[in-house]
Formats: sequence, structure tokens, C-alpha cells
Amino acid sequence: MVLVQKQLFRVFKYFIFWIIFFWLAKALFLMFNWKLSSQLRGEELLGIFGYGLKMDISMSCYLLILPGLLLAFRLFLPSGFVSRFVWVYTLVILFVASFLTVLDLGLYPHWGTRVNVTAFNYINDPVAMGASVSITDVLQGVLIAGILLVGFGLLYRRLFPEGFAAEGKIGWAAFFLQLFLVATLIIPIRGGFDTAPLNLSSVAFSPKLYVNQAASNYLWNFAKSVEKRDRLNNPCIYMPQEESVRLFNQFQEADTLALRSQLIKLNPEKQPNVILIILESFSNKVISPLGGLKGIAPNLDSLCIKSTVFTNFYSTGNRSDRGISAVLGGYPSLLNTSIMVYPEKARSLTLLPEYFNRHNYYTSFYYGGDINFYNLKTFVLQSNCGKITTKADFPSELGRMTKWGVPDGYVFERALEDLKTEKEPFMKTIYTVSSHPPYDVPFSKIKGNSNEAKYLNSVAYTDSCLGVFIDEFRKSPLWSNTLLIVTADHGHMEPGPTDITDPASYRIPLIWSGGVVDSLQQIETISMQSDFPVSLIHQLGWKADSARFSRDFFSSKPYAFYMLDSGWGYVTPEGKFYFDQNIRDFVSKPETKAVDLSFPKAYMQVLHDDFIGR
Repeated sequence: MVLVQKQLFRVFKYFIFWIIFFWLAKALFLMFNWKLSSQLRGEELLGIFGYGLKMDISMSCYLLILPGLLLAFRLFLPSGFVSRFVWVYTLVILFVASFLTVLDLGLYPHWGTRVNVTAFNYINDPVAMGASVSITDVLQGVLIAGILLVGFGLLYRRLFPEGFAAEGKIGWAAFFLQLFLVATLIIPIRGGFDTAPLNLSSVAFSPKLYVNQAASNYLWNFAKSVEKRDRLNNPCIYMPQEESVRLFNQFQEADTLALRSQLIKLNPEKQPNVILIILESFSNKVISPLGGLKGIAPNLDSLCIKSTVFTNFYSTGNRSDRGISAVLGGYPSLLNTSIMVYPEKARSLTLLPEYFNRHNYYTSFYYGGDINFYNLKTFVLQSNCGKITTKADFPSELGRMTKWGVPDGYVFERALEDLKTEKEPFMKTIYTVSSHPPYDVPFSKIKGNSNEAKYLNSVAYTDSCLGVFIDEFRKSPLWSNTLLIVTADHGHMEPGPTDITDPASYRIPLIWSGGVVDSLQQIETISMQSDFPVSLIHQLGWKADSARFSRDFFSSKPYAFYMLDSGWGYVTPEGKFYFDQNIRDFVSKPETKAVDLSFPKAYMQVLHDDFIGR
């Protein structure tokens, strides 16, 4: 047992060894970018190390896996072999980590991004490298990398003068104990027990991108970029690039603004409040006036009758990150990912709350789940939302009530309570969570254990919570000057029978209600989520920033796209067409030649090229 304790202490020292290395790399990053670092407050500098510690711990535990396994298998391996192997292993990792440290320090001032795998795209271009890097830069880099490598090599020798593995034989009990301890490394590696695994949002704590970038672990970031490298290849190469751009621009230029309906009453002396409610996994299939089942969501059914409703509104994808990217960022889904999981690309977008901040609104965001999921936290922070309320802001027992977080009823209750003291004008976003799998809601209306029954029961629960919120809010004097918008992040295949490629799985609600809604109507124009931000901004009488893939609802050539991993759909007044990526062709073809399917292919190709280039 003494041997095991001695070995565990050495493992702990090895862990601290890497934490020191990563903290020194952080300090170097801040020093080399002193122009930006000098503008930070003391709490921001401390936060870079404090909040970033979770990712540093994760990366250090990754590096502990192989040494930990070797220690366990000392039942069969001599301690001298293990010590020599770990020494060589450490030198190799130190060499790579030191090289990437230098690369990170050199690239950030030019790229504005931490080191990632795309840096190696330029190694085969000596002309470009020579134009970007001077001899002085190279010598300085070699010096820094050399100091790190030699310095930490000496520190390792100082920490482990007798070698990494303690002398002595271990028994079967110690073998299984050490295997168990290696297995538990998965907890700090994934960032704890939260629903979402560790990602860049996990260390984000500031609306300043630079602060959040500095807090991240550059080696973790590099490894993640290697993992995601395939996503940065354009899967939609259907024609020469010049041809795709020509067709895309030609169509967009011909797509003029048709007669725009003014949906809300504007008061020049008082700007309207806006409450945006984004429902998790709601499709039109559960809302009776939109062609769905009766009795599942009676409050939404009732709201549709008293509101302006878009009957042909489509989500651009089938995942939460893809829907939020479109609703708040005006950027469509991509085949295999979304822009939201790439903070350094997402920063080029103007997010919806930013428009409201410009017009002196009080902005807030409510989400009962783990906001680190899919980098949602980074996305919301980027929008400079004035107040963010998440699972962490509720009593812990509420957060444990369901697997995905605080049930929607409590989130709506908090938002309603906050409205009592809300300053006007305000823009409030409420993102629900209870209708996310596994649908374990504190509610029982739809009986049954099938996936469909549990989903419908969760929808009924969220609908009941939404009904209470709206009924109570109607009693408030704020109602008369508020635009209430209800939509969804994406649709759902349930209730069936529908296929994941079926457009019905992507038709989602878009309901405009509240005291400022000018008239009650059904708008049948085909539109999609990425059109929402620009359209709302226009309705408020403001000017929208240039957005290549976001346009007004009331355009002369309406269309919608929806994307999934295996293909994409294109919806127009002339028909609904699905393109299968496996066969590289449309499964459904137009009956007449009047439908030009070269534009949707050009659109998809240009969209993915645009994403890669950001």
C-alpha cells in the first residue's frame, strides 16, 4: 500500500508539471499580446487562469492516460522500463507542445485565432511562409521553444530524480486500483458530470473574444481542430467555384423585395419590447392550426388563432446549435456542423441581441440547461447580452429534476418574475429545454413509454408552462407595448410517420403576438430561420447589417433550405426537392423544366465556401 501511495504522489506531481507548463504558456500568450492584455481588468486576467483551469486540467489528464496505464501494467513490466518510456514520452510531448506554443504566439497577432490545424496548410507554400515570417521571428521562436523544452526537461528530472515509476512489485489489487483510477480520468477530461462535454464555452466568461481565447488551452484547441478537420472541407462541390458564385449572385440580384407587410404598430415615441421564445424540438406536427395533432399543445393552438402566423417557416437543420445559429445569427445550418461551434468564425456575424443593444434595449437570455452545450455560452456572450440566466442560477435541486436541466415551468416563472422590475425597452430571449430527450418532465398527460408518447408528453408540458406565462403576462401593462414571438430551434420526426428527409420534419412554428401586432393573419410565404433576424429588424424600422444568407421574408423569390448530414432539402412554391449527398443528385425531380435546380446547388456550394473562408 505504501508503494501505491508513493506512486500516486508521483502521478500527482506529473499532473502539476503539466498544469505549470500550461499556465506558463498562458502567461507568455498574454505577454506577447500585451497591447490587448494591457486593456484587461484585474478580474479578467485572474479569470483567464481561473476559468481556463478546467480545460488545463482536462488536457493534463489526457496526457496522464498513457503513463497511468503503464503504471497499472507494472504487474508485467519492470519499473525501469516504465520510467524510461515516460521520460521519452514526456520529451516528445514537450517538443510538440513547445513548438505549438511558439506557433500560437506567432500566429495570433495575424490570425486572431489560437493555433489550429489549418496552420499546417501553409507549410507546403514556402513563398507564403517566407513572406510572413522573418529570420528574426524564426530565431526568436527557436529560442523560446528551446528554453521551454530544456527548462521543463530539467524540471521533470528534478521532480522525478529516481524515475517516474516507484521501485517495487505491485499486486493484483494495485493493478485493478490503478486501472480504475485511469478510467476515472474521463470525468475531468470531459469537464465534469454536466450534460455537455468540455468545449470552448466551458471556459468562456466574458463578452470579449480575446479574453475567452486566452482562457482556453491552446493544446486542447489544437487537438479539437484536428478532430474537426474534415468538417472544414466543402462537401458541396457541384461545379467550378466561379460558376457557383455567378449563379448565386445572379439569383440574389434578381430576388428583390416584394410588397412588405408591416406586422407591428410602431410608436415613434416608444420602442416596443420584444420577447423571443425558442421552443426545443417543436414542429408544426404538434400544433393543430398548423396542420398538427389536436389536443397536444392547446395553448399554442389558441395562440395561433389570436396571432399572426407563418405557416411555411422552416428550420435550417435538425440540431439545436444549427437552429440557434440561424435564429440569433442569421446563418444557415451546414451539412455536418454549424457556425456556432466555431467561435472564431461566429464572431463575424451580427447577432440579434446586438441590434437591440445598439438601440438601448435591456437584453437578457434564459436557458434552463447547461449553457456550455454546443458553445451556446460563447455565442450568447458574443452578442453582449446584458443578463444571462442558466441552470447554474437556479437551486441545484431544480437542475437535478431532469437530465437536461431545470424544467421549463421554473424558467418561465423566473422570467415572469423578472418582468416585474424590467426596464423598458427590453429584448428577452427564453430558450426552453424540457422537450429535449430523454423527455423526463414533471408532468403526465400523454401516457405510454414509446419515444413518441414521451416526446408528446414533454411537448404538452412545455405548452402548459408557456400558457401560464402568456396568461400572466397578458395581465401586465407591458403586454400592450410588447411583441411576443414564439418559434423553435428545430423540428422533430415525431409524431410519425415522417422521415428525417421529409420537409414536414423541418416545418416549425413562427407566431407573432402581443399588443403591438397590427393584425391577425396567416402568412403562407415560404421562409426559413436564417431570414428571421433581418426580417425582424426591418419590421422594427431599423437597418440590418449586410448578411449574405439572411434576407427579408417578403422577397420576390421565396425559398427555404434544410440540411442534415446525408443531404439537404430545397423548398419553393414550385415544389419540394431533396438532394442525396450519397448519390450526388436530387431524389425528387421537378415535373417541369421551369424549376431551375442549379441555384440550390450553387447556394449550398457558396454557403460552405463562405463558412470555410471565415
